[in-house]
Amino acid sequence: MTRVALGIGFSSTAGAEAMISAMRQALDRAGVGEATLHASERKSRSDSLRRAATRLGMALFFHDEAALRQRASDVASHSARVEALAGVGSLAEAAALVGAGADSRLILPKFSADGVSCAVAVGAEDRS
Repeated sequence: MTRVALGIGFSSTAGAEAMISAMRQALDRAGVGEATLHASERKSRSDSLRRAATRLGMALFFHDEAALRQRASDVASHSARVEALAGVGSLAEAAALVGAGADSRLILPKFSADGVSCAVAVGAEDRS
């Protein structure tokens, strides 16, 4: 089974519909049919995120920012604002990398739409 992780970050004003749209676009752009969903633990109280994950049938995991910072050198995108806030240039990319496991790599760097950022990573065992 392919180990694919979709990382997500979003503004506090982003709703479930915007998240669903961005997540579908991410899976489409990455050419994968399904993935687990990963976010910073700072987003764990988001009802919109939980609704979006449920609607798409995705298992949702939250990661502490210390774990996300451990993948900081592997992210491709660098937002100064996010880096100052969380210590990593892209929460979406870091969450995807952590979710896909050790030695994972991005197959879709972060893109943003309507206040939602998504990235997709694949586990090392799934590389061809």
